[in-house]
Amino acid sequence: MTKFTKDIKDTKPIFSDQIRLALRVNAIKNEKGSVEKEGHIMLIFMDGMKNQVLGEFVLTKNTAKSLVTILTENITNLEKQRSDKSMPKPSVTKTTGNIGYR
Repeated sequence: MTKFTKDIKDTKPIFSDQIRLALRVNAIKNEKGSVEKEGHIMLIFMDGMKNQVLGEFVLTKNTAKSLVTILTENITNLEKQRSDKSMPKPSVTKTTGNIGYR
């Protein structure tokens, strides 16, 4: 598992209320004349009130697919917890390691 040099507790959360997505595809012709392509997905988090970019992250296809899976799981869990009338359990931060290479 990857050892992170900075503790998550030392990171200040930033609120983003807008997100923009961009797809960047690069292509070259190889010696045989066929086209080789590669691409990345860019996530741009923004503060809509200030119209300010907070961060831009470039993801590989595999990392983006893993992000979709993790977000889906967390949204499902959040919806279950919101519909439950009992007090919420303490939050637990899980580290998945390098989500791009499972």
